[in-house]
Amino acid sequence: MTATLQYPIRAVARLTGLSIDTLRAWERRYAAVEPVRGERGRIYTDHHIARLKQLANLVERGHAIGSIAGMSDDALLRLSADESTTSAEPGPAADLTPLLAAIKLYDLDAIESHLARLAVVMSPRDFVMAVAIPVLREVGTQWEAGSVRPAQEHLVSAILRSVLGGLLRAMPRRTGAPRMVFATLPGERHEIGLLSAAVLAASAGAHAIYLGPDLPAADLAHACAKSGAKVLVLAATSPHAGNHDELRGLDKLPNDVKVWVGGPEARAITDHLADRAVTLSSLTSIQGMVNTLAA
Repeated sequence: MTATLQYPIRAVARLTGLSIDTLRAWERRYAAVEPVRGERGRIYTDHHIARLKQLANLVERGHAIGSIAGMSDDALLRLSADESTTSAEPGPAADLTPLLAAIKLYDLDAIESHLARLAVVMSPRDFVMAVAIPVLREVGTQWEAGSVRPAQEHLVSAILRSVLGGLLRAMPRRTGAPRMVFATLPGERHEIGLLSAAVLAASAGAHAIYLGPDLPAADLAHACAKSGAKVLVLAATSPHAGNHDELRGLDKLPNDVKVWVGGPEARAITDHLADRAVTLSSLTSIQGMVNTLAA
């Protein structure tokens, strides 16, 4: 094994997006990979990293790590190929045209009616992925084009917040489910993505404690400590959200709390917290990551 193929566990965490604790758990409980023991601890090869990425990708798609960790590399490749073929098929679709028309007219009753109907007939996950996120994306596109005003965007965001909150409150909470706190730091007020992530996490079996936007780090540390949360999920879309003092405040989180960060401005938080933080690669990745908590 040449020096260019050797990676310490910290580098592997960065390359795979898996936390150090997850890597250790996957090795200890499931023998997912068998790193070489070097003078400075675990040493990984390119093959190990490729396999871990493959496993992480499948876990994100909903597979339990315990059911796939023992598969051969070829079997993992076949499973990924099968998953890719399946995922290429169109998922649940919703006709959003009437909803978008109602937004243009500020038709509150019609907007609420359309969203409530879709929330009833679709699973929470499908509602998030096929309705909430596409609607916000389209409204944002039209706002940039000048065909939607900020007031209209605020209207649909307020209604979506209510519908998603209702879905989250209706989720069953099983005994022993991993507890997760969802919030944003001061200055970050965009919360629909965060609330959507909480709904997805709850649908994957987590006990989601949604605190909402614009909260001091000290309060987040207090909430995690008192609730017994295993994970703090933060949304970071604003470049000015969370100043240096607030980032330092995250250092007061209980030692066993992991931090998952999503959004285009996640790097400031993940760089500050180093190995303690993991970047959410996508909104849907949170379901697979919840799976690793329960493993």
